[in-house]
Amino acid sequence: MELKDLVRSLGPEIVRAGREAYSRGLVVGSSGNISALDPSRDYVVITPSGGNLGKLRVEDLVVVDREGRKLWGRGRPSIETPMHLAIYEVREDVGAVVHTHAPIATGFSVAGVEVLPVNVESRIYIPRGVPVIPFKPPGTEELAEAVKSRIAEYNVVILENHGVVAVGRTVEEALNLNLVVEECAKVQLVARLLGRAVTREELEEKFKGWKG
Repeated sequence: MELKDLVRSLGPEIVRAGREAYSRGLVVGSSGNISALDPSRDYVVITPSGGNLGKLRVEDLVVVDREGRKLWGRGRPSIETPMHLAIYEVREDVGAVVHTHAPIATGFSVAGVEVLPVNVESRIYIPRGVPVIPFKPPGTEELAEAVKSRIAEYNVVILENHGVVAVGRTVEEALNLNLVVEECAKVQLVARLLGRAVTREELEEKFKGWKG
């Protein structure tokens, strides 16, 4: 498949996800990035550096190889390309990565509070909660390696003072995990504002025996 045909194939789903992430308040300005791996697993279609996901077009996307070399596109690939490539390296079951700056989930990481599976939906998608990766500068190999070590065991992680990174077989799956984590963080925040800080032990007891 030619690279332009690859972009035409994977691009629309990336564009839809970018616009939804923007409309749902998961990203603002030029924050966030999305990628999809082609079926041969040789090429990655990724959003451009400095682009606004809410105004993303298929023709804005960039193609890189598994080493991060740009092969197609007008712009520069996202600065978080090393992180995306590291994830694909360690997770052969993953076909897409969506990284947002979901504000409430990110706020929990700033406060040093773990996002727990407090509601029914989160018990299905993130039954173990969401691990927080200690802060590493954006776009660095240090961040890529830190994410790689945790994403091997989890489908979604929170980057301290930064945002949410989720994986899936498709872009839609990865975006949905971002939304689930942010919704879970909202519920947990409301409970805390009302004077109720639930614990992991309490949740395990409450949902004991429920498989979802």
